[in-house]
Amino acid sequence: MKVLHVIARVNLGGTARWLETLTAEEEAAGDEVIVATGHVQGDEVEDPEALAMPLVRLESLGRAVSPFDDVRALRELRDLIGDTQPDVVNTHTAKAGLVGRAAALSLGRRRPALVHTVHGHLLTGYFSRGVVQGISWSEKAMASASDLVLAAGQRVRDDLVAARIVSPDKVVVVRPGVRDLPRKIPAQAREELGVTGLRPGSPVAGWLARVVKVKRPDRLVGAAMATPEVEYLVGGDGALREGLDERAPLNLRTLGWADPATFWSACDLAVLTSDNEAMPYSLIEAALMGLPAVTTDAGSASEVVVDGMTGYVVPRDAGSVAAGVRRLLADPEAMARMGVAARERALVEFSPQRMLAEHRAAYERAIARR
Repeated sequence: MKVLHVIARVNLGGTARWLETLTAEEEAAGDEVIVATGHVQGDEVEDPEALAMPLVRLESLGRAVSPFDDVRALRELRDLIGDTQPDVVNTHTAKAGLVGRAAALSLGRRRPALVHTVHGHLLTGYFSRGVVQGISWSEKAMASASDLVLAAGQRVRDDLVAARIVSPDKVVVVRPGVRDLPRKIPAQAREELGVTGLRPGSPVAGWLARVVKVKRPDRLVGAAMATPEVEYLVGGDGALREGLDERAPLNLRTLGWADPATFWSACDLAVLTSDNEAMPYSLIEAALMGLPAVTTDAGSASEVVVDGMTGYVVPRDAGSVAAGVRRLLADPEAMARMGVAARERALVEFSPQRMLAEHRAAYERAIARR
């Protein structure tokens, strides 16, 4: 099978890692794969691992809306599709989904099968009401013209259907695949991260995400202030990093971007405080490292953390996050069992092999529907 993936840019984050794993599995299975992408913009950082993918750079493609560049990108994509003749075009993220699908549709009856992956909840937490209405309109129009829509989680699928973005018969759930991570000795990991001065014997909670509004770092600050006996490590960067540094209590330290294996090796549990999520990679990585988690009930986070079995899913407020952390730490034996259960489940539910199988089944269905 020949697959062309289209994504606006491969910045640090879950979507880039999704594609890195998927394309590696596709190539290992003998598929021909191309990833058409632009460049990161503003204060974004490109994921260095993205260079391992079979990239084709389109200079006009990027996250920002620019009518002139978008038209150029559409033409470049149309030419690329015409030259490579893929069986499937799989677009990722809203901007690339619009431009990529428009380019393929312009080929008329000669077009390949069209698949679009919805990686997150763009309808809440990211944009103003007017922008959301525009995204909803374009997504509905493009979904109706697509052969299949892939949702990164059951909650994401249900929300798309409830918002009437896509009909139930045209959307299927696919899960990310995450490779197992090497575990390091906690003291070694903390030394590599430059974390010094942690109180001996204090539990260490990790928060690994982009430091942006939708991830609610302010909620993490509130939880940290309510649990002064816990040390909190923040891995990630973003627009709110400076403000977080200014407001952080003494038991919260920001590290900037960190290698997930090293970061989670330094922690005893994982915390996520988001208002909005699709299928959060950080929680899957923490689970693979054998860590229980406390997460807000946001998007498909509850499909990674099984409440009462691998951690706790709590309401979206700082007090509930703090209470979940205290509840987890209050029973060390249960906490250890949850960590083991989290790893065992993640190795099966979020394996790269399952990810490839689900995508191949979706592609075959899309080709049959074309």
